[in-house]
Amino acid sequence: MVLGFLRWALALCVVLSGSAGAQPAGVSATLPVIPLTADSPTSVDIGANVAYLLDDSRQLQLDQAMAEGQPWMPVARTIPNFGFTNHAYWFRLVLDNQTAKPMARVLELPRPFLDDVRLFHLSEGRMVNRYALGDEQPYVQRAVQHQNFVMPLNLEPGRNLLVLRIASSGTVEAPLRLWQPAAFYEASALGHLMSGAVFGMLVVMIVYNLFVYLSTRDRSYLHYIFFVASYLMFWGTLNGYAFAYVWPEAIRWNSVAVPVAIASACLSASLFAASFLKLERFSPTTHRLVMGMAWISVGLILSAFVLPYSWVIRVTSGFILVVSVAALSIGYWRWWLGARFARFYCLSWTALFVGVSVLTISKFGWLPSNFLVDNASQIGILMLVVLLSLTLADRINTDRGLRIDAQSAALAHAKKARASQQALLDATADANRALEERVRERTTELNLTLDQLRLANEQLQRLSMTDSLTQVGNRAFFDQSLVTEHKRASRLKQPLALVLLDIDHFKAINDTYGHPAGDACLQALAQLMRQQVQRAGDLLARYGGEEFVVLLINSTLGDALELAEEFRSDIAALEVPFEGRTLRFTASFGVASAVPDMLFTPSQFVGDADRALYEAKHSGRNCVRAASPRLRKTEATDSV
Repeated sequence: MVLGFLRWALALCVVLSGSAGAQPAGVSATLPVIPLTADSPTSVDIGANVAYLLDDSRQLQLDQAMAEGQPWMPVARTIPNFGFTNHAYWFRLVLDNQTAKPMARVLELPRPFLDDVRLFHLSEGRMVNRYALGDEQPYVQRAVQHQNFVMPLNLEPGRNLLVLRIASSGTVEAPLRLWQPAAFYEASALGHLMSGAVFGMLVVMIVYNLFVYLSTRDRSYLHYIFFVASYLMFWGTLNGYAFAYVWPEAIRWNSVAVPVAIASACLSASLFAASFLKLERFSPTTHRLVMGMAWISVGLILSAFVLPYSWVIRVTSGFILVVSVAALSIGYWRWWLGARFARFYCLSWTALFVGVSVLTISKFGWLPSNFLVDNASQIGILMLVVLLSLTLADRINTDRGLRIDAQSAALAHAKKARASQQALLDATADANRALEERVRERTTELNLTLDQLRLANEQLQRLSMTDSLTQVGNRAFFDQSLVTEHKRASRLKQPLALVLLDIDHFKAINDTYGHPAGDACLQALAQLMRQQVQRAGDLLARYGGEEFVVLLINSTLGDALELAEEFRSDIAALEVPFEGRTLRFTASFGVASAVPDMLFTPSQFVGDADRALYEAKHSGRNCVRAASPRLRKTEATDSV
């Protein structure tokens, strides 16, 4: 019977993977164009607005893919999703920058499990930029240190052609999103916070039930902990967090972590069902069936290290459905035959089965990508974790009820044996006291764990306000601090100064020496400025790209100009060693100062400094310029 289930899973994988990318014959695609203006949304889901080319040889180069006569096809789904496939796919679209100046955008591909991702950015037949990403390359080589594939774009005015090539041993999906950089990092921070909450909840359940297991020695708790830990590894790997933060250098392990996690979940689920439902006593045949699935899971764990990924991921994705169906069916069977403690077990596995089914079917390409589909297994597992905890608690209550019934029977018989009655009452009181003490201890442990989770969340919040490259405040930190200090300065009628600087010709540094050289320059500049911004209340932040901003509390325009000039001369003299050569660069400064009021907003404050910076750029660079006369007039009025 177990082999029958396995043959069914393999057949399902073959059928679905063969039909996932089918398109009607004879259909050709025009080149999709996405217009971009100054009023365009901060986030654009590209969806089906791409044309694709099937590369069944996986050997096509860019010039061959773009050659005349290639059969580019339109995408028939809401997003490109070709399920499990061994082919490579090319995608192309045009981003039409309808403004008169370059436009900064970020292209995100939120599928971190893809093996090979290449992006080519062309404008008027000229290669502007290219990226080579994938989970088979070291994490540190990514242009943006993010769990997803993130590719910064500098769109030139007019039409910009994007050509994307994707090849993978598993599923091929391309739910592309185009972001404004600030909006992307804000959304990423929120996503990290939500993921941290999910991670924290799973860790809390693991720790709590580990203490319960150590107290009760009930193997069901141990199997439950094993299952939640397996899912935690699966979730972290599938969403890219494990590769980003846990094993960024372990490329080989990262390539097998998903099937290993799925097979481990199958193993722990089988052992939990056998233990919790007491199958060995209830039905030896069913117990052997479940243990057979457990041994198959062990075999899948070992095969993930020796067999091709494309085969293992198909089998494990199908086998998890088999295990879910078997666990659910056996649970309902036990409930139907009178095992009252199985009701929460059945509800929990129903939630998981629905979630895993939706996710698995979407990976084969049968369902469109959206929030519910992409997070179906996550929703299902959270419901499973909560309901299984209720299941274990319900069984404790059931056992307690049985003990109470036994105590009542003992008291009835004690009327005939008063001598033994007192001993029974004492034993019952001792048991109740011990139980209450264990409950108090577990409550204290849970509160301690929750405090640790709160501290971890606070640490996560602090990290979200720090620029990971330069270790100074990021744009979100600056925006929040500016609003606070603006209100304080307005209330106290104190001057507030702003110094905005931009590295001159920074793109030339990146183009000549590479992005690591640019990163070294940014880090050296941040270290230099951090040493000089030491006064309490003043703050330094990376405003974006090669721009930095310094907010000076209770400082006049003269103070800010003096500090900016010191920065300018120190930067001009700064030498940055990089790979045997010395890099030098200059910076341009825009300075603004005012005594804020309700009519002079923080955005206007930044805008004046930005205009002064723009003037410095057009005055030959490597210079300092003060804010426009309008801002100085505002300062004079405020001083009066």
